[in-house]
Amino acid sequence: MTRPILAATAILMLALRLSAQVSTGEIIGDVTDTSGAAVPNAKITATNAETGVMAREVTSGADGNYIITLLPPGTYNFTVEASGFRKLAQSGVGLQTNQRAKVDFQLQVGQVSETVEVQATAPLLESQSSSLGQVIGQQFVSELPLNGRNFVQLAILNPGVNGTGFSTSNTIMSGARPDDRRPGTEIFSNGNREGSNNFLYDGADNNERLIGLIVLRPAIEAIREFKVQTNMYSADLGRNSGAVVDVITKSGTNEFHGSAFEFLRNSAMDARNFFNLRGTPFPSFKYNQYGGSIGGPVLIPKVYNGKNRTFWFADYEGYRRSVQNFLFTSIPTAAIRRGDFSAENRIYDPITGRREGTAVRRDPFPNNQIPMSRFNPITAKLLATYPATTNNNLLTHISVLSRACESPGCSSASISIGV
Repeated sequence: MTRPILAATAILMLALRLSAQVSTGEIIGDVTDTSGAAVPNAKITATNAETGVMAREVTSGADGNYIITLLPPGTYNFTVEASGFRKLAQSGVGLQTNQRAKVDFQLQVGQVSETVEVQATAPLLESQSSSLGQVIGQQFVSELPLNGRNFVQLAILNPGVNGTGFSTSNTIMSGARPDDRRPGTEIFSNGNREGSNNFLYDGADNNERLIGLIVLRPAIEAIREFKVQTNMYSADLGRNSGAVVDVITKSGTNEFHGSAFEFLRNSAMDARNFFNLRGTPFPSFKYNQYGGSIGGPVLIPKVYNGKNRTFWFADYEGYRRSVQNFLFTSIPTAAIRRGDFSAENRIYDPITGRREGTAVRRDPFPNNQIPMSRFNPITAKLLATYPATTNNNLLTHISVLSRACESPGCSSASISIGV
């Protein structure tokens, strides 16, 4: 293996190790017998229930304590074996991102060939960390209504967090300016500004350096869960005084699974606003948001079977949006286009200006009309492009159709392969 390949491999492994500090969880606990005495040298094995991959295998210490680190979020099955005790099998233990949970095992005296199975498991409590926060799980992410399918809106489920749309108007972080490259991702945690948060993507830095908002906003279909920590988080999650938002993406499992969706919004049920009077055209609005996801084991017939070993997951999301706005604006009437300002205020001929003492005097146009010979030919052509007025005033309706965004320019996609 060449040196460049070795260097790239080392960097990749270092990156994976660094990201695991905040995107994985830990389980600690005690192994005891029925009398409460510690059981040393017990072998504890953790297996991911969705992929069948044996995640970790550890041994309890002399005091019966054990710790299993670097566990990706998911559901785990545990087996505990010790000489002179029945084998214990416990299934359905759910672990969330950046969680340090405690699971104790109690062994019964007997033969190792005998197995005690425990299937029902209470939710794990966060008793080993002082951090304050909440994990927004896959059910909330998938089922709660989201305008535009923006997962950041779910951060307001955490106490002390205000959601998107609360920024000061017309600021670069408000989500309303065209130079805001990630509109709708600002949140306020316990009074901190919207640029004081720390966004992570599977433990990796996901912060835009200029305005302090998110860089990559993943699609809903790609998110397994995300955690919002607001106070007392560990030192490896520092950087800013606001919230820490860590997004964990989905991965493939032993079973093929996927989804497909399309959401449609239009103006069929919209109401007229104050300025859109009855009898005038109604502005149309169409918004299609569509995509899907698929994942499973890597299978190459007669070559490779990735079940319990290698998995893949991919997702895509795109949208098309067209908005029609009707505006009131001032345009010239038919008389003004001919240079006839007789119904307006008096206008003066600029080329007749002369100084009289300390004042500058100009003569009005005869009959308050500008001769057609004085019209600029280019301006005359521009006037011809204006629509006709709809009333006797200088105000009229102008229809403006703006296609704000259309795929593939407005789309996101991701693909992951896990071993």
